[in-house]
Amino acid sequence: MGSGNSTSIGTNLSLQFSEKTKKFYRTDEIVSGTIEWSNDGDSDVTLKSITVELVGELVYRIDKRSNKQRSSATHRMTFFTKILNLCSTDNENKIILTPGNYSWSFSFDLDNSLPPTMKQIHYQGPYIHYFLCARLEQSDLLKKNITERYPIIIQQSSTSLRLTHLEVQDENRNGVHMHVFCHKNVAVAGERLSLQLNLENPNQKIIHRISAKLIQERILGSTKEKNVIPLAKNLINVYNFQEEYLYDDIKLLLPKNTVASFS
Repeated sequence: MGSGNSTSIGTNLSLQFSEKTKKFYRTDEIVSGTIEWSNDGDSDVTLKSITVELVGELVYRIDKRSNKQRSSATHRMTFFTKILNLCSTDNENKIILTPGNYSWSFSFDLDNSLPPTMKQIHYQGPYIHYFLCARLEQSDLLKKNITERYPIIIQQSSTSLRLTHLEVQDENRNGVHMHVFCHKNVAVAGERLSLQLNLENPNQKIIHRISAKLIQERILGSTKEKNVIPLAKNLINVYNFQEEYLYDDIKLLLPKNTVASFS
C-alpha cells in the first residue's frame, strides 16, 4: 500500500438516517444513522478525524444605512452545536483507511430546550434551521477536507410543553363585556383550537359581528416581526346581535402552514 499522501480522498461521503421515512424529529427523541464512505483508490488514506456535528442556526438579515444608501447583510448565529468523533486515532493521531467500504454509526439525543425549526414568514425574514454535518478531515493541511450537510426538522415535544389555560376579558365603552377562555395554551397547525366565549351586553347594543385572528409575534436575533392570520370573519354567524347574553363554544381551524412558535 502507498502512503496517505498519494491518493485523493474522493467525494463519495454520504449520511443515512436510521429512520429513512421520518420527516421530522421531536425534542426528547434520538437522531441516529450511519456515515458511509468508500476508499476507491489503490492506496491508503490518512485522516485526522471523522466527525458528525448537529448544528442549530439562526439566520436573519440586518438593514444598514450609510450616506443615504441602504444595504442589507445576512447574519448566521450558531446557537447549538454538538460534535461526535466517530473514529479513534492511532499513536500518531492519525486514522489510516485501506481501500474498501466504511461506515460509522452516530446517535444524537435531542434536548427539550432546543427551539423548533422555524420557517420564514416572509421573504428575507428570520428563520431557525438544523442540519447534520459529516466531515472527513485530512491529516495533510494542503488537502481539502470533505464535508456534507443534511438538513433535519425539529419540532417541540408535547410532553415538554408547560400547559396552562388562557383567559382574557375586555369591555368597550358601550358596556359590552367579553370573556374568552382557552383550555390550553398550545395549538397545533392543521387542527382546531377550542375557545369558550361569554358575552354580556346589558345595554343591548347592536353587535354587527365577532371575528377572530391569530397574531404571531416573533423575536429572533435583532429582528421583530408580526404576522396576522385571519381565522374567522364571523365566529358564530352573528349579525346585528342585540341580545343581553351570548354563550358559546367555538372551534377555530388553524391553517396547516402556521409557523411554529417557541418561548
